Amino acid sequence: MVSQSCRAGGAALAVGIGMLLAPGIAAADPSADAAGTDVSAHAPADTRQDDHTEKADEETDAPEDNAEDIPEDSAEDEAEDEDTDAKTGHRDADDEEPTEDPVDEPVADDPVADNEDDPEEPAEWPAPVATLTDTVGAGGTPAPVESPATWAVLAWARRQPFSTTTAAHTSARHTTASSSTATPATTVDVRDYGAVGDGVTDDSAAIKAAEAALASGQRLHFPEGSYRFAQQNPNGGAAVLLKGLSDVTVEFAPCARLLMDNLDAAGHGTSHGIRVEGAASNVTILNATIEWKTRPSARSFGDGFSILGWASNTPPPPGWTGSTGTVSNVSLVNATVINAPQTGAIFMGASDVTVTNFTAIGTLADGLHFNANRRVTVHGLLAQNTGDDGLAFVTYYDPTLPWTYGPGDGPFNQPGLGEWNNGGSVATNITVTGGAASGVRVQGGYDITITDVTVTGKEFGLQVNSAKATGPGDWTSLASRDIAVSDVTISDTVTGIVLATNNIDGTEASMWWDFSGLTISDVTIHNSRNWSLAVETPASTTSRFAGVTLRNIHAEVDADVGPLGGGNGGILLASLRDSVIDGVRLVSVHGSDINVVGAAQIRSQYSVADLPSSNLTIDDLVLEGPGRILIQDIAGLDVGAVASHGANSAAIELFRVKSASFDTIGAYLPGRGNGAGWGVRLLQVHDLDVANIEVITDDHIGTSWWAVELGGGNPAQDIAGAGVRIDNITYVSGRDATDSDIVVQGGPYGPVDWYINATWLHEGEASPLWRAGLWGDAIPPLTS
Repeated sequence: MVSQSCRAGGAALAVGIGMLLAPGIAAADPSADAAGTDVSAHAPADTRQDDHTEKADEETDAPEDNAEDIPEDSAEDEAEDEDTDAKTGHRDADDEEPTEDPVDEPVADDPVADNEDDPEEPAEWPAPVATLTDTVGAGGTPAPVESPATWAVLAWARRQPFSTTTAAHTSARHTTASSSTATPATTVDVRDYGAVGDGVTDDSAAIKAAEAALASGQRLHFPEGSYRFAQQNPNGGAAVLLKGLSDVTVEFAPCARLLMDNLDAAGHGTSHGIRVEGAASNVTILNATIEWKTRPSARSFGDGFSILGWASNTPPPPGWTGSTGTVSNVSLVNATVINAPQTGAIFMGASDVTVTNFTAIGTLADGLHFNANRRVTVHGLLAQNTGDDGLAFVTYYDPTLPWTYGPGDGPFNQPGLGEWNNGGSVATNITVTGGAASGVRVQGGYDITITDVTVTGKEFGLQVNSAKATGPGDWTSLASRDIAVSDVTISDTVTGIVLATNNIDGTEASMWWDFSGLTISDVTIHNSRNWSLAVETPASTTSRFAGVTLRNIHAEVDADVGPLGGGNGGILLASLRDSVIDGVRLVSVHGSDINVVGAAQIRSQYSVADLPSSNLTIDDLVLEGPGRILIQDIAGLDVGAVASHGANSAAIELFRVKSASFDTIGAYLPGRGNGAGWGVRLLQVHDLDVANIEVITDDHIGTSWWAVELGGGNPAQDIAGAGVRIDNITYVSGRDATDSDIVVQGGPYGPVDWYINATWLHEGEASPLWRAGLWGDAIPPLTS
């Protein structure tokens, strides 16, 4: 509904124009030109995943089988792998969604959005009866048709040069930006070409006529009103096409909107809203609202805003027909798109792009998508119930072919990683709620900074991935480099953060799996149902994901979380190489684990002595809850502090670990369950140095209890340990006992070249007494 403030403002404008006209020429009431009712931007939107038919921005999210081998909790220490495929089954503008695989148990069906309820469609409104304002005629009297003299004077007034120094307002979504130019420009007003703006009349011909009249250096203006565009498959593929124009502005007055009503009989889109094609520069779109009157039946052709340039510093090759060259200096300010068949806005092959306060609601694809641009600045995005990612920086790879589908449109490929991979881009103040796929996705990106992000109710909060296409509809992208994501809050997702190499097994060149410079920091994740954080790679012995820093990440899973998936809201850090994990904490009331593991299936190929180095630096890794911290099938670790609080069974377990050093391993109140309990388990470990192990507990004991165990040797796998040096164990319990509660396997499969130095205190004794012990076959000499 047009607000009273919009009507009052329009009436005041009409009076002002009327005062400029010659006596005897009446000014019409602007309210007669406005639609009777506007669709609310907050109307509920259908979030179902539809089959996609848009050729230029479509993809299958086909997850692969990414699984890791995790040992069972039983005393046999034999691990069984359970790999389960979790398919998303929808096609996406970006690439395959990662697999949500189990670690210790079968994956439960991932919860999905309820797609049964149809959305509330925008209503059909009758055209209002035009009336003259009381200041210039009899109130309530139907407005007469203006005389030719009236049209001439109005047209003359609207075409007068304008020049304003009012700055664009970007601090709040409700503000309206104004155009600013150093030199006067001519305004092309859609009303001058016959547009009515009542939301009922088909204004297609008038809008296209105004478009045809627009030249470089001019402004296209939509006064207050609802401009219905009903023409299917219009010339240029858009309601408004700006082709090869520079120094132009498209400006919508407050309460003006472009109402797209050109779906075909199947409910599919037939055009974009506004399209910009290069070569072009200095293009500004202000305060535009574009809404599809009826929600499309499926993902199909038509973006709210589509910008197509050329993603290279060299001219387009012969055969390219999509644009004549690059697009630069494009500004999209205070714009809104509702129910677009594809994206809210997509930029392809553009430089120096600014998007300020953009809203995308109910789009069937991404809210805001950037493909093969450079120097993008986004400040303020609200994406609600989008059918795909809320914000996507995605560029595809091909060593020779510059376009993905054909020589007439984007998206674009790049032959490597450089500035045209959305390089030099910054995005801040991002809010994404509801819908499918990811809140924020980075794929094939370079030098991108994203901060101040809130994601709620998506499948994935943040996704960074590379991918190789394996069939039609798949996409190929290199590993991103120099990506910084910080100050992120993620709530109520299936998985909070996903880092993935899709269909990339690590045998390829490093450009596929080396994400050097990727830093994700200062993140809070609440109630993710499968994994709070997952690094997922194909199930092969060679898989790797390198170069990431994860810092200050806090994940929490409380009793209010929905049905849990196989990860139980835990953390999976698989196949990492040359990476840093610093300040990662999981707090969960469920059996959620933290797993730091090597490549899947690695146990079938490598003995512990032959494990390849992962070169990981880990510090302040903490789990609060009944799960365990598991470090398995991995070598080359430099670890500061690792701590577990309140584990149900084993608190911290190292299984098949080689060449690792730990400053402190802390187990606090472990073994809370009624079964077997352990503080710290060291199973089949080689070349292990631990400065301090601290186990603090009360007098609770299940069926069995050990503060520290060194064991797990068996004839089928390996001995319990080799080169194990535990400099100090401090063990305090509330038991009435005297033993150390430290157990070391003996016999032919026990450890070799090892020692343990320990002190312990049982406060349940009548007279508690500190005791000490030193064991091993390689006890170091005493030093003064």
